[in-house]
Amino acid sequence: MSLCSLRWGLLLLWFPVAALADDAVLRVSALPTAPTLAPGHVAATEAGQERAVSRVWLHAPRSHIDWYALRLGDDWRQATRPLLVIRGSTRAHVTVYLPPDYRPRSESVFDASLDPSFSHHAVVYLLPYDLRADQPVYVALGNPGQTQPIRVGITDVASYRARDLRHVRVSTFFASVQLSMVLVILCFWAVLRDRMFLYFIVYVCAQVVYAMAVSGELYALPGAALLAPLGYHTGQCMAALAAGFSIWFILAFADLRSYTPRLAAWLGALRWPFLAFAVIIWMPFLRPDAWLPNTVNLLLIVSTVIALASSWLAWRRGNRQAGFFLLSWLPLLALTLARVVQLMAGLPLPAWLEYGFPGSMAWAAVIVTVGLADRTLQVRHERDRATRMAQFDSLTGVFNRRAIMDRLRSAWQARIGSEPLAVLFLDIDHFKQINDSRGHSAGDACLAAVVEAIRAELGESDRLGRYGGEEFLIMLRGESARMAVRVAERIVARAAALRVPIGEHLIAFTVSIGVAVRGKTTSDIEALVEHADAAQYRAKAEGRNRVVVWRRESFALVVAR
Repeated sequence: MSLCSLRWGLLLLWFPVAALADDAVLRVSALPTAPTLAPGHVAATEAGQERAVSRVWLHAPRSHIDWYALRLGDDWRQATRPLLVIRGSTRAHVTVYLPPDYRPRSESVFDASLDPSFSHHAVVYLLPYDLRADQPVYVALGNPGQTQPIRVGITDVASYRARDLRHVRVSTFFASVQLSMVLVILCFWAVLRDRMFLYFIVYVCAQVVYAMAVSGELYALPGAALLAPLGYHTGQCMAALAAGFSIWFILAFADLRSYTPRLAAWLGALRWPFLAFAVIIWMPFLRPDAWLPNTVNLLLIVSTVIALASSWLAWRRGNRQAGFFLLSWLPLLALTLARVVQLMAGLPLPAWLEYGFPGSMAWAAVIVTVGLADRTLQVRHERDRATRMAQFDSLTGVFNRRAIMDRLRSAWQARIGSEPLAVLFLDIDHFKQINDSRGHSAGDACLAAVVEAIRAELGESDRLGRYGGEEFLIMLRGESARMAVRVAERIVARAAALRVPIGEHLIAFTVSIGVAVRGKTTSDIEALVEHADAAQYRAKAEGRNRVVVWRRESFALVVAR
């Protein structure tokens, strides 16, 4: 199949959805030479073959100017005034000559001075109410030109206003969705200060500016007169910036460097040409208009394929964020490829692509925002897990030594002297013999059983921690501290009644507990723990399976059964 045949095949697929309804049937002819035009006077020129069509697509050459004459099929008889509508002109120079005076007029969607009653979706010109079929409208196109065809039509003002209003509503909705997501992520960044959120903000904002520049709505905003001299270069610059920062975001969001390092390296290398192109577009001495658009489009295809392949592999390898990326960007990437094909092949811009592209950008912004929230939640869970691992004993699930001491210090400092505070120091009797005779798994089972026995006697404000090996610290506050001896005795009794099954055997063991209650002369929490530890050693020395209380008055240890 020849390239020409392929192009016509694509046109057949493109045109059925590209037409604009309510346009008048026009007779179009190409003029071999420019007509002699003067205000109020038109010198006829020999016209080329005339064709009657309801959809007029004109091509603008790059190196010269083509002239066209457009005439109504019949005299204008509708109630509202006719309107000449020119859409799709981004780079080409377009000059129109309208009856009755045939003065040259040359506006573009980038002009901030267009009629504010219409959007910048197209350049429109009001025609006479009594426009006749024998009054031509002359259009001069080209030098500079563009590969994409330009849509020209005549419609009534009322129909066009209705279509224009729908366009503004749709474009505003899509832009509002994206900017809302930017505000959400800006709040995320303000709290978390993660650079990835800045990548998202920059690339989405660049996308919004690009979409508004393409649709023309950017130049209807306050202050747009400053952008008018820049023309279509603003949109091209924003497209290159969006592509470069989107790569930065993808690499960070989906953690591609960890899951697909080689593809991630290739993808990361492509961001720099995009950023360079965003600068080169403003250097006219390099003649970027001649080569840059197709270069950027080809680079977009390559980066899109690599991003999809890398994300797919990362998702298959268990990367949850890569799945969010694929879900959010597949429609956008598909429409990006379609847009690149449309631009490179010089095809008309169909309605499904014109509105589908910003729609897919809005969809991607929403899903990626959900993905960022999910990623933040995962980070929080990982932080919570890390905090738990740092504070809790992995075997028994109680506080480790550092954590229980922190809780004791906090309780000590919270209400010094005003609230009862007691420390129980518990040690499993003959624990080494259990490990030596039954194995460490049996010792671990006994530790778990002791923890359950202790928890059964503790209140909500009490705390339990593993001090080391088979030793445990128990913090009692309030009423529990006043009844510290009774709590300790109940724990000793529960432990003595335990029978831990290990294979076919049942293991019985006992515990010894030292009790220390905060007094007026207790210097600090470390001293209180030392007193409980000394009492526990005395309990061991006096035969184990008992509770000993530290008595400061007589500086002696008394056994309490």
